[in-house]
Amino acid sequence: MTEIPEDIPLNVKQIYLDGNSITYIGPNSFSNFTELINLELRSNKISTINDGAFEALVNLKTLDLSLNELEEIPAMPIATLEKLDLARNKIRTINDGAFEALVNLKTLDLWGNELEEIPAMPIATLEKLELGRNKIRTINDGAFEALVNLKKLDLYYNELEEIPAFTINDGAFAALVNLKTLNLRGNELDKIPVFAFEALVNLKSLNLQGNPFKCDC
Repeated sequence: MTEIPEDIPLNVKQIYLDGNSITYIGPNSFSNFTELINLELRSNKISTINDGAFEALVNLKTLDLSLNELEEIPAMPIATLEKLDLARNKIRTINDGAFEALVNLKTLDLWGNELEEIPAMPIATLEKLELGRNKIRTINDGAFEALVNLKKLDLYYNELEEIPAFTINDGAFAALVNLKTLNLRGNELDKIPVFAFEALVNLKSLNLQGNPFKCDC
């Protein structure tokens, strides 16, 4: 299947189109599915999504676009969305405002893309952020400033060479007071600054395996 079928009943709540050869999502592909809650488009060949493709999905809670060929994050004007899966695409950058409309998002998966830096992520409701197996070298100032409800952050197998001083009043993790799990496995870290994780007062699990640490003791 290379296109969205035209004979899907309009009152469906779930659509599964995984494992096809769909390449393009047009402006009217889902324009009549106002009751849709779950949309699965995993394992296609989607490289282009029209800006208006998801505008009508006023009840959508889960959108799976993993294992496609997207190079940028499409417009997501879906205020009801709670889970967005963009894993294993070819996304290199996150444009400003990419997630602004996602005011109820709880889970964002960007595993296995080609991101090199983390910009500001203005998603106050987010609880789980998956950024493993990218090419991330830089965590920009304020990247996680809005993520006051984040509980799990995966940054494993990236190219981070240093951790900023994540103190209570400064640094990339300063707002993450509810974080419980932090995975930094398989990066290029060779040292950990004093007070690096001072702000993470609720942290229960910290994974630093597979980093080339140098001992100065």
